[in-house]
Amino acid sequence: MKYTIIFLLLSISINLSAKEKFLCSVLTLHKYKSIIPENEYDKIKHCSYSCILSKECSATESWAVGVAKEIADLLGYGTPDFEDLEANKKGIKLGQKVKSIKYCLPKCRELYDRGNI
Repeated sequence: MKYTIIFLLLSISINLSAKEKFLCSVLTLHKYKSIIPENEYDKIKHCSYSCILSKECSATESWAVGVAKEIADLLGYGTPDFEDLEANKKGIKLGQKVKSIKYCLPKCRELYDRGNI
């Protein structure tokens, strides 16, 4: 059910070859899920996943996934926190600067270790 809602929200919010874009997000999140520790600080996870998605798919798609996640949280599938959107924004900007996704997690940790929470 959760994935159905996210899929519908993404389909509505992205007016770009929705099928290919959704497939990129799903495959990318699945592929790189293991490099972000489960117990990582929530904002670092948002930043890191957004960075990865912006590198592998696009900044637009990364933003849409982040917004869809917060909408799903509002519908009861998690804990809504609009500060997560700010962490997503930082990750997207970072994704445009780093050469490789392997830098996403360490750079997001640096951002939040400096007290920029």
